[in-house]
Amino acid sequence: MTTDDVLRLLLACADDTGRVFDHAESESWPPGALHEFAHAGLIRAMQTALTAPCPNCADRHIEAVTPVGNPPDARYFIWCPESLRVEVTAEMCRGWEVDREGLACLVSSALGLTTAPREVVADRLWRLGRGRWRDGTREVVLAARLAEDDASVIVCHIGTGGRTVVFTPHGVPDVRIWPGRAPAVISLSSIAVWTGTALALDASAILEHVVEADRQAEQAGGVPLDARGKRLVRTQVKAEIKGLFKDDDLIAAYRVHLSYTKAAEALSKERGTKVSRDKVSRAVKRAGGPKAVLRNDDSGSVARSVASQRRDRPKKIDQYRK
Repeated sequence: MTTDDVLRLLLACADDTGRVFDHAESESWPPGALHEFAHAGLIRAMQTALTAPCPNCADRHIEAVTPVGNPPDARYFIWCPESLRVEVTAEMCRGWEVDREGLACLVSSALGLTTAPREVVADRLWRLGRGRWRDGTREVVLAARLAEDDASVIVCHIGTGGRTVVFTPHGVPDVRIWPGRAPAVISLSSIAVWTGTALALDASAILEHVVEADRQAEQAGGVPLDARGKRLVRTQVKAEIKGLFKDDDLIAAYRVHLSYTKAAEALSKERGTKVSRDKVSRAVKRAGGPKAVLRNDDSGSVARSVASQRRDRPKKIDQYRK
């Protein structure tokens, strides 16, 4: 087992609950690994554990510990089938667990973020800060245990825009868990290595994950809302709104009804969307005003003759434009 193997084991356990490494396990790690991870803050010592390996047996069987006395003078014993009552050291009783808060700090440092991680959901979600990305910035978070039943509650704190970069210790959740556009979700197990004192992350792999997430959002009909995406959305929306009603439509309605209000009401009913009196008025003014509109009608005499008949005014406007 290498130090990076231990790192991947710790990251997998960070996406789990209740995982404790006892002396027998940590003793199998490469020399110095336990001290390195503890010093960096990735793992932390628990209070005296309830189990310890038997020092007298080759199979190193694990037994429950019975403390006698109070710290710091306490002594610890286990029951062995061969040696019966066996004393073990306090170090052998010590258990270790992953410190997720420490992991958040290590990821933030590896990314070069300057703000301290902020815990959003206790022991589950941290905001690490904002990192530069092309012509803007993106928020970076660390989210743990996204395979659990309440994961949908956790991801609601991340947002729906799809621009957040989400790091997980190990597991990547199903894309359907996201309430909006799926963000780039990156498993630390796949991109992290241990330098001996800190985490190092594969920058090119992070870039590939983010680009791929943006590509999938675009294919699904979404636009990643960076500065360019926002401009594109605004342009498209304006074009669609402007195209809902051409001036010719508004002017034709006015020629039929000879009233801004009635023309607007007729268009609203026909198109199923609200058209204001002012919209009709502005279209007529752009065409030179009421007199010019009526005078320039190619079939003005016919249109005025038809429009003057009260029984024909409710007819659909398109009939008079054919």
